[in-house]
Amino acid sequence: MTESAAASATDNGKPPGGLRAALNLPSIRVLGDFVKKQGTGLEEREIPDYEVLYFPEGTSTVYRVGDREFSLNKPCFVLTRPGEVHSYRYDPHKPTRHLFIHFWLKALPDDLLTVLQPEAPSVIPYQGELLFSLMKQINVIAHSKPEKLQDRGSLLLLSLLSEIDALAADEPPDTNRLPPQLSKALNVIDGHLSSPLSVEQLARRVGWTPEHLSRSFSRHLGMTPKETIVRKKIDRACQLLLYGQKSVKEIAFEVGFADENYFCRVFKATKAITATDYRAKYYKPQYEDLAPASDEEASYPSNRVFFGDF
Repeated sequence: MTESAAASATDNGKPPGGLRAALNLPSIRVLGDFVKKQGTGLEEREIPDYEVLYFPEGTSTVYRVGDREFSLNKPCFVLTRPGEVHSYRYDPHKPTRHLFIHFWLKALPDDLLTVLQPEAPSVIPYQGELLFSLMKQINVIAHSKPEKLQDRGSLLLLSLLSEIDALAADEPPDTNRLPPQLSKALNVIDGHLSSPLSVEQLARRVGWTPEHLSRSFSRHLGMTPKETIVRKKIDRACQLLLYGQKSVKEIAFEVGFADENYFCRVFKATKAITATDYRAKYYKPQYEDLAPASDEEASYPSNRVFFGDF
């Protein structure tokens, strides 16, 4: 969508209506998904609106705003506020892709989003699909349903800004992001809860030495690989205790313990309660139609209800 087309969609001489007016959403001015040639750049400029950009790949691109300079060597969002003098030097060796949205905040108080304040971070690291997909979806709407951009697109934009605001308030997400080998190791553990799995076998599966695997587990998870394997087995046993009618002995065998007595000792040491008492204390009839679930792909536990504040 060209800048002139976007402007006409926003400033068509008619009073704003629909969701954007009802909810005081931001107004999208211009947006796009560009791939810039290597060695090109954007000279210093000052814009009258806000701009949010996403660089989905780390490159040697340099973003300069005021007297600060940032190397965009990791996937990240860039926030530029009205009046900020800024420039870009794109990667000298390969093309650089970025998605961008210029927008106004006519009615929404910008102090609701601290990331839009001048003192807020200008570069926010982010490597993931959800927010990337939000930006792409806004571009899809601009292309296929331009008449809906200011309603549907602005609502998605507000959600995007809210999530970026949360990212900026927390620790940079890449400091908490697990190395791919560690994520693979956790998936391997989840797939072998019913059978023995040694640290050496786990290390071979991910291509690390047992020593490096152990150091990485301790650094990122605060547990050794062996402790992690045991914790995941006990967590699965807890689900089986609540979501089924199998005996403690059957559950012990199902999570890879050949000895019921040893399982009971490990369970009590981990949960500070016996397996039998755990079932008696936490079992609820409404759990009867639930099945044990793996949380390997989620950032939240399965089979749990979350309540909002009222």
